[in-house]
Amino acid sequence: MAETSLSPTKNLSFEQLAAARKSTQAVSDFLEKKLLDYLDTLRSLLLPERLLGKLAGSKFEVPGTDKALAELQDSYRRLPGKPFDFPKEFETDWLVDVGVKLELQRWEYSREISVESGKRKILITSPTRWILGYGPGYTASQAIQAFASHQDRRGIDQLRQFVVNALVMQALIARSTGLSSMLAELRYDVIALTHPGLRSLPLVVIQSHLPTFLPPEPVIAAATELSGINAFIELIDADAVRQLADPFKIRISQLIPEQS
Repeated sequence: MAETSLSPTKNLSFEQLAAARKSTQAVSDFLEKKLLDYLDTLRSLLLPERLLGKLAGSKFEVPGTDKALAELQDSYRRLPGKPFDFPKEFETDWLVDVGVKLELQRWEYSREISVESGKRKILITSPTRWILGYGPGYTASQAIQAFASHQDRRGIDQLRQFVVNALVMQALIARSTGLSSMLAELRYDVIALTHPGLRSLPLVVIQSHLPTFLPPEPVIAAATELSGINAFIELIDADAVRQLADPFKIRISQLIPEQS
């Protein structure tokens, strides 16, 4: 994936890295499990047929289908020609193939760091940010790799379906303000982000309120050199977590008059 740094840099020694990684992994696993539980409960609100009715294979019509279809067609037309060199006209038959399985994928991006030999590209993974999409089909990482390959585009139908799925998810979330508000109360924000590897295609991203950071480049370089893998995970900022306010408590406190 292309470079898009999202976390600030914070001092951390190589000796402190192991403990920070362990706590980050534990918290990230907890956050992902809770999010999957919430999405499983809310699954019926995120089905494509809720937006598109019979166009998505449902037996029933839903209000606003024509408007939703027009918006999808417009979003599709506004995609740049490269790398999205698909048929120019949006075909409604594609909507029947939008998956109904909700899938989460960790947000990843690449970053160049300085090492003794020059520059090294590192794949960075976020422990608190996920791409929400429909499956089965290409993940965002697979789609980016396929778009970047100029030699093999045999999976053009799969790539096109990935794009259609992403547009449908974005359109559905944009109309589901109540769902986004509910997840925000649970400390997860739902946002639309474009990844440099996918140009102007919006992706629905869910991110925890917990802040993350990256250690200085020499620490990242030493860690990747030791592991032999050019990959690193952002670290959850434990100090910032301890200072997080409770919005619910704050709102309730504002409703209670102070005692003299």
